[in-house]
Amino acid sequence: MKKDRLLIIIYLILIIIISFPIKIKESKADVIRIVGTGMGNFLPEENVSLMMTNASVLFNIDAVYHHRKININFTGNYTIFNPDKAKNITLAAPFSTLLTNLESSCVIKINNSSIPYGFLEYNYTLSPWDQYLDWRYMSMRKFIIINVTIPENNSITVEYSFNAYVDKPENYDGLDIFYDVGTSRAWNGTITERVEFRVFGKHPDSYSEYREDHFEYNCTISDIEDGISYVWEWENEIINVDSVYISFSYYNPWGRLFPFIFFPLLIGGLIIIIVLARRRDKRRARERMIFLNTN
Repeated sequence: MKKDRLLIIIYLILIIIISFPIKIKESKADVIRIVGTGMGNFLPEENVSLMMTNASVLFNIDAVYHHRKININFTGNYTIFNPDKAKNITLAAPFSTLLTNLESSCVIKINNSSIPYGFLEYNYTLSPWDQYLDWRYMSMRKFIIINVTIPENNSITVEYSFNAYVDKPENYDGLDIFYDVGTSRAWNGTITERVEFRVFGKHPDSYSEYREDHFEYNCTISDIEDGISYVWEWENEIINVDSVYISFSYYNPWGRLFPFIFFPLLIGGLIIIIVLARRRDKRRARERMIFLNTN
């Protein structure tokens, strides 16, 4: 009887040890990682004398339900100036392959009139625009493709907008959302650009505050209704950095320490239970012997 009980306890310990890593994996919460959720302004397909004189970009990031998905509402307005004769050119805007619903919600307007567009997908080794993109965070990028005619010695405005989201993938601890400001270097001359992230719900844990030439530039942070705003601005200059970003961290140190704390406690508890059970059985055995001897 005692041996059967001890075997049952040993089997329970073995079952817990075998199944424990699986249980830990399934119990992880608020875990999300999207690498390279970036997009950028339009790039010319060929080397031309055109200038992008102005760019204004706005992200509305809904992170209220960040443990399930992040909603991204994007609007970019770009002014392109043609100092030469009228040109018909192809433009491409890069975006991450991990943005869901972008292709079905995208709207592009030239001088406030909607135009048709298409999509292409490139590996970083094949893209004709790789020198303008930060490929460290994404090996594959999709591009929105449009054809435009720019009059002689004149400007056009391009508006690019979409509503998309990123699902929660498993087994990652963070979310980074990038905007590739380095794409502005594909154009001649300097640019005046403003990039703003308006975040609602969970606030970012970090944000872009560096540049590659080691001279700091400021990110203006301000409170807005129900959220917080992060803004980067350049005034009539060449943008030397490749990207700006906001970053959410879902790293839970207690979740990582849990196996190391709980597992020894569990084993220790089971050992104590076994020892106490054996002592109780011995005590009862002695009591029975005393009872039999006295009778």
